[in-house]
Amino acid sequence: MARNDAAPLISLADKISREGPCAQARDIRALSARRVALVNAHRVPRALAESLSTGVNVLVEEIPPCLPAVPPTAAQPTVTVPEHGHGHGHEHGKHKDHGGEGGD
Repeated sequence: MARNDAAPLISLADKISREGPCAQARDIRALSARRVALVNAHRVPRALAESLSTGVNVLVEEIPPCLPAVPPTAAQPTVTVPEHGHGHGHEHGKHKDHGGEGGD
């Protein structure tokens, strides 16, 4: 295989190993397309074509998912305000009159 054909494949494969998932997905597809073009143009020796194709196909089968970035949101403190009259041990309509009437 000619050096000018192999060098870009090697460089791209090395780059893929250091990239994030979205860039890996893009570059694995690019690597696969370059491999197909080189094999179809008979620029890859027959003895190397099968192992090259097998290796690239393994990468293609394991392309990582590229999920959209989720922008960080500013965490706002949650303030819980109790409803009027709740949480104080009294129930509505059950108040006793302690005003002194009827105390005979």
